[in-house]
Amino acid sequence: MNYADERVDVIRYGQLLVEHRLIQATWGNVSLRVDEGHFLISPSGVDYFRAKPEEVVLVSVADGSYEKGLHPSSERRMHQAIYQNRPDIWAVIHTHSASCAVFAACHADLRSDELFYPCAPYAVSGSATLARNVGNVMRAHDGCIMANHGFVTGAETLAQALAQALAAEYLAEELLT
Repeated sequence: MNYADERVDVIRYGQLLVEHRLIQATWGNVSLRVDEGHFLISPSGVDYFRAKPEEVVLVSVADGSYEKGLHPSSERRMHQAIYQNRPDIWAVIHTHSASCAVFAACHADLRSDELFYPCAPYAVSGSATLARNVGNVMRAHDGCIMANHGFVTGAETLAQALAQALAAEYLAEELLT
């Protein structure tokens, strides 16, 4: 299958991340599970307003392999770990928003009466260790702060994941003021 509509959705939600100031330029990424064994992820280093649907990469949940000739986000392992640990999650959004970044720099959990997003231990961006750390936190939570990095959230749909990312940023901003 080509998953043409789903590829467009990945790009459209990347554009929404930019518009909502949850990411800058090509930082941050979006993925969408398309069946039990595969997910689509935004391409590495491509501006969301210039990205083409055919640049969105199909990745295996089982082993992380991907379509030949394409370059998935450097965080594909992290998305893969989330999908492996949470079969109920079908959409993942990773942000670098300003207020959540403060919590990431402080290695601090993001917490209120309604939300709790723990901080995953630091690991190098794109590494298997980061994927493992985030995957472990996401077993029991719908999102997490990543030490010295950013925020990631997963949900049943891209719309829900975006809403969670926005709620996290609003909470972080509120807690900082």
